[in-house]
Amino acid sequence: MIRSRRRHMPPDLTSLFDVLFIVIFAALIRAAAAQHAADAAEAPPPPRPPPPLLDPASLHARALADLGAALAARPTIVLRISAAGTITSIEADGRTQPLDVPLVERSSDPDVALAYLGDRSVELQLCHVAALHLAVPDLARYLVIVAPAARLDDLPHALFEGLHRDVDRCLAEQRGLAVLVGPEQAR
Repeated sequence: MIRSRRRHMPPDLTSLFDVLFIVIFAALIRAAAAQHAADAAEAPPPPRPPPPLLDPASLHARALADLGAALAARPTIVLRISAAGTITSIEADGRTQPLDVPLVERSSDPDVALAYLGDRSVELQLCHVAALHLAVPDLARYLVIVAPAARLDDLPHALFEGLHRDVDRCLAEQRGLAVLVGPEQAR
């Protein structure tokens, strides 16, 4: 008997090598892309040059413009003050509320003719009166304009000084910004 020798041919692995090559190639591309992204994330952006320093006059002009815009955006409260030293009205939100709140009184001290009541009582300080009549906790969002009916120079000394102190106290005690504007300034 003759035996025939059959040759046993190994299977063709070409397609397996092709698939393996494609998988390894794709993994290498992904690894390179990930490394590139990591390198880009680690690199700090190039530094920007500092802005040029502005001269004091330019800074002053910009500061005034910013303050003017901030003040113009605030709602206004107007406190009308009589020449005799009484809050006669409060104007806010397009409405006028008449008042009769004394700010000065005759003093028993012969050297002092009038005494300013706001120095003795917080309840009689301008901004406290305004906050109370507007039923707001404070005046932080308002611009309070104190408008005496008489020229500032013509006001009694106690009233003149007391109004100035109340304007200063408005920020500290009611968080409001107040300004004293006499009729001579309203041109």
